[in-house]
Amino acid sequence: MSKANVFYFNPTCELAVANGSFSYIPPLLLQEMECDLAVLPLVFASENDFVISASPPSAEYIQLLKDCGFEVPRFCSLSELEEMPTGSYDVICPWGWSPAAHFKLKNLKEKCSGEFKTNPVYNWHEGHQSLFERSTSQNFLTGILNNNPQSWLISKSMTGVKVTNLTEIESMLNKNPALVLKAPMSSSGRGVQIIRRKILNNSNKEWISGVLKQQNYLIAEPFLEKLADLSFQFRINEDSDIEYLGHSFFETNSNGQYKGSFIHTGLKDIFPDENSDELEEMIGTTALVIGKELMSSVYVRWHRGFLGVDAMIFRNEKRLMMQPCIEINCRMNMGILTLFLERKIRKEAKGKFELFYGVPGEFEVYAKKNILLNPPVYQDGKISSGFFPLVEPVCQQKFGAYFLVGGTR
Repeated sequence: MSKANVFYFNPTCELAVANGSFSYIPPLLLQEMECDLAVLPLVFASENDFVISASPPSAEYIQLLKDCGFEVPRFCSLSELEEMPTGSYDVICPWGWSPAAHFKLKNLKEKCSGEFKTNPVYNWHEGHQSLFERSTSQNFLTGILNNNPQSWLISKSMTGVKVTNLTEIESMLNKNPALVLKAPMSSSGRGVQIIRRKILNNSNKEWISGVLKQQNYLIAEPFLEKLADLSFQFRINEDSDIEYLGHSFFETNSNGQYKGSFIHTGLKDIFPDENSDELEEMIGTTALVIGKELMSSVYVRWHRGFLGVDAMIFRNEKRLMMQPCIEINCRMNMGILTLFLERKIRKEAKGKFELFYGVPGEFEVYAKKNILLNPPVYQDGKISSGFFPLVEPVCQQKFGAYFLVGGTR
């Protein structure tokens, strides 16, 4: 019998790590997000697995998942899983580990396999916090640039530096037309401020002061002429082997916050006027150098499971260049979720995976409308076109997730 995993959706893990408390509770809106999207890890799961969800999907939605080729796991509340006998499951797979996640899942951990109990992620150690910090990502980037002479990699003068006060930030603003400020720990671009003016306004100063008070420093980097966001996805296996899973392109808003990921989108779709062979070589080489750098990194020492490295293709004086490590997501992420989704979708079917946020009940209306406009179509056991909600649309939801391939809005 194959190993049974327990999946738990906690995308606020970086906030919990920054807080450091085993009793950390996210803000109310983020609690609602975690609840509304609790079943999302089903994308990674098999029929033998469990997904923690206080409200399991209906039989109708589960049948829809099966019709679309998903292996449907068992949806259980945390208390139901805690009552199961030892041996019912082997490994716990939260979206990301934190002191709060370890505390919440402590009763499940005791019932896991002996093999999992020897895993570096089984207990929280001081070294784990550094894996979530942007300063660690910065050191990783420095290692890549020191060890790889490719001319299309970003120069060190264009990368970020650690700043600890307003004076340092204002000095950098005098030397750059715009700056990107990043909190040490955040997710999906939500700890980012883009400063496009030479003078910091009161709102900027309040945000900076708040981050410095809580996390002691910021990363400040020059604003680049971004052409595309992409992420390189890896898995660190139990034997410390580095497995490269692929890359995906994603989309952010003007403030750098994640919007969605592209499905089966090629370079010609994103860069119709550029040399796709050159870009393909750039991306392939970047994946290799990241993988090589990971082999001797702190991530191999302290982490097991999925790991995503966000990168950027940008233009500098008419040349295409690569920023190979904007940040490292030492957890599950939407990029790896999209790669797993693509396995359920025919290769010629292009589209997007997106998250949704609105007033209570808005996602249900949106999803039902789009299912009517673009009903899912299956061919040879895979989805060839249509709109598919990845969480069941119900009346009180504020958050949703879905993908649309080969259709119209």
